[in-house]
Amino acid sequence: MKYFIHLTYIIIIACTTLTSRAMTPEEARAAYAAGDYAEAVATLRAIADKEPRNTSANTMAGIALLRTGNTLSAQKYLQKGTNDAKIALAEICFFDYDFDGADEWLEKYSAAQKKARKPESDEAEALRSRIETGRAMLDRVEKIIITDSITVPRDDFFKAYRLASSAGRITGASSLPPGIEAASPSSVFVTENSGTVIWSAPDENENFVLMQSSRLADDSWEQPEPLGDVLNEGGDANFPFLMSDGVTLYFANDGENSLGGYDIFISRNNGERYLQPQNIGMPYNSPFDDYMLAIDEETGIGWWATDRNRIEDSVTIYRFIPQELRINYPVDTKGLTQYAKVANYRHTWTDGADYSTLNKKVDNLRQYNPEKKADFHFGMPDGSVRTSVESFHSAQARALIKDYLREKNNLDSIYATLDRLRKKYASGDTSVGSDIIAYEKSVETAQVHLSELRNLIVNAENYKN
Repeated sequence: MKYFIHLTYIIIIACTTLTSRAMTPEEARAAYAAGDYAEAVATLRAIADKEPRNTSANTMAGIALLRTGNTLSAQKYLQKGTNDAKIALAEICFFDYDFDGADEWLEKYSAAQKKARKPESDEAEALRSRIETGRAMLDRVEKIIITDSITVPRDDFFKAYRLASSAGRITGASSLPPGIEAASPSSVFVTENSGTVIWSAPDENENFVLMQSSRLADDSWEQPEPLGDVLNEGGDANFPFLMSDGVTLYFANDGENSLGGYDIFISRNNGERYLQPQNIGMPYNSPFDDYMLAIDEETGIGWWATDRNRIEDSVTIYRFIPQELRINYPVDTKGLTQYAKVANYRHTWTDGADYSTLNKKVDNLRQYNPEKKADFHFGMPDGSVRTSVESFHSAQARALIKDYLREKNNLDSIYATLDRLRKKYASGDTSVGSDIIAYEKSVETAQVHLSELRNLIVNAENYKN
């Protein structure tokens, strides 16, 4: 499972003290083999400096430097490395959008492998495919206006999004119904009326898949269902956002059609199922992780998050003005790669335009505060949702809802006990079998009582005093 950052560009600060013992060459090589590059890099670099003609030492030092974010220093060693080092050099070009340069390094690698009568590595073939994807995307860079950018801590980054209530909201896993598993890291999309939630959860193979559940008339939640295998793309699907039309879905995926890490995709529902998703390309996507695209039609502002700027433990969130019709930069546009990278978002601005008013309008939107939750959610037949005792107009309904909530808490307690008993039974303790049967009957009784109370509440509210 990927943590939506390429290890290639995680910036790791290795802290040492005066009492720290330097690694031996054997320990450094073992740490390198285990992927502990930050631990090994200093010793491996010292070995390569001491043995400048040792191609293996230079390769290990270069890759350790590359994996700890020291790209420029890495190149010096990789250029004196083994033939496999050419793949890493191609990777460096790829991350800089120099796809021709990446191809050249792979061609040199391929020629050397062929001369030595050795097969090419899977890593080289995968990188070659990503280079072709990147080159195709660079021919179709969308011309958008990015009004602002902010850098925020990676954890709970979605709290920086400011969306009008009509767009729904983006929250954490705590907003899911009790007992529902969520991917980590992830976010949860909740529709405007709080009636539907979409999130990502691990499947039986520990791959992340998009799930959905809707609130039923009795205030319970339907059994979560996957949105469709077509969205999986052979990778992890995550960070969903459903447009207010209820049809258009944006989400992130790191599968075979991704340029690198998470890319943002779009899919639409035809009334029966979601259709084959499409990668939305550049500048939204990059060789790094890009995700959580949201479009607020009320404010006219879109958002997406990215770690392309490689700021430790942080992500960059861009605000942009969505277009009804996609317009791409001409392929011969001067500085096209810089627009694709979003090297400077202000370069996307129209001459003389002032976006401060638009940004201020968004800034003034109240952030959704998960600490200020509704007391409960009680769905009415007309589609409205009551969230507090005071939201009922009928005095009788206000009294009945208290009974309903007590009964619902009792049912939740029964479910929790039943879950524990079933786990004990599954582990071999068959003595709890009779208890399970008794609690299952209690569930049936409580459900009937809840249904009766619900009908009384609805009738009282429809014919309020």
